[in-house]
Amino acid sequence: VLLLLLLFLVSGCTSVAQEKQAAESYSVTDDFGNVLRFSKKPVKIVGSTVSIEEVLLDLVPPQRIAAVSEAMTDKEYSLALDKALLVKGRMPNKPSVEAIAALRPDLVFMQVRDHAAADTLTEMGIKVFRMDTPVSLAMVRKRIEVMGRAAGEPERGAALLKELDRKIAFVKKRTGSIPRAERKTVIAFSNMGATGSATGLFHQICEESGVINGGAATGVLYSEKISDERIIAVNPDIFIVTNDGPENDYGHDIERRILEDEALKNVKAVAEHRFIFLKNRYKYANSQFFGDAVMTIAKETYPDLFTGQ
Repeated sequence: VLLLLLLFLVSGCTSVAQEKQAAESYSVTDDFGNVLRFSKKPVKIVGSTVSIEEVLLDLVPPQRIAAVSEAMTDKEYSLALDKALLVKGRMPNKPSVEAIAALRPDLVFMQVRDHAAADTLTEMGIKVFRMDTPVSLAMVRKRIEVMGRAAGEPERGAALLKELDRKIAFVKKRTGSIPRAERKTVIAFSNMGATGSATGLFHQICEESGVINGGAATGVLYSEKISDERIIAVNPDIFIVTNDGPENDYGHDIERRILEDEALKNVKAVAEHRFIFLKNRYKYANSQFFGDAVMTIAKETYPDLFTGQ
């Protein structure tokens, strides 16, 4: 009788454990159609780019992140410094397959153009969630949503989306009624020159901010530099200059070069000395910080619309 009772208890416990494991199991499909199956939430996660790390740091606690890149702990560059510093591990900004494998992750979020590195990690038995590069708000929202599900934190992902949407709505309520003909035109400058094609993420940030991306108006291609002649033709109201803070203040060096360019002296942005200094990460904010980039540009461009906010 005792033996039968023991067998009954053991089988009952096994059944409960199996039911619990089944309840915790889930599967997700990455951006390229690959299905990843999990028996439990991953606890050693790696993100292969800064934008992916930005999302990750708001999705899971620091102990579930195997390492962060050096850029994430750079106080002049990072948008999530405090959270990044709580993660113990470190890795290069562009980690090799070997560097990622050495961390022994149970999930890698990898932005891919060439699948070779992802294939190698997959062959090593590491789960790789392959990701596209977002070039629109819809793609940014999808990134956050699928990362939340893959990390086993769909509710946290939904909360991030809700906050992103709140910021976009906050700006649109104030700038949405501005007729397009009356919107300010901006052109973005970095240390490499003026850029801003209609196919890049910055164009989407401008659209949501209620400003006209002057780079797109010139017909410039992706990553192509905009000539002085094209800038003069567009005659932007404002130059947006990428900048990384007071201790690495190359933004004002760019400003000086623009002001000293004789060809641009009659452009409205120069004549009226209208410059917006934007952190470099905001210009490429394909994470939840897309909303912060939109709010920053809108408030700097139309301060009167945000008085008292």
